[in-house]
Amino acid sequence: MQTTQTIRPIQHQTINVTFRMDKDDKARFESIINDMGLNLSSAFNVFAKAVIRENAIPFKLQGEGKIPNEETRKVIENIEKGVNLESVTIEQLKAEFEALKAKA
Repeated sequence: MQTTQTIRPIQHQTINVTFRMDKDDKARFESIINDMGLNLSSAFNVFAKAVIRENAIPFKLQGEGKIPNEETRKVIENIEKGVNLESVTIEQLKAEFEALKAKA
């Protein structure tokens, strides 16, 4: 005697999540995730599932070609090639940092 068993797909329940954020931050965030082909809901779901899986915030998302910008990509490329490198002491870095803080 052969028994048949019906396999039913798992149906996930969804809920609406509402949260507040700065208007300008939302616009900038949407611009970035739209460059990645995501909307707010899908970006939040990607984030939530990754946090659940890793039990931490485990990743950094980047837009296609816009982050880092062209200037930063060139600097990274030069560093990797060893081009246009200069030695800097900790004291020089501290002095530059303090000068930048004073301007702000």
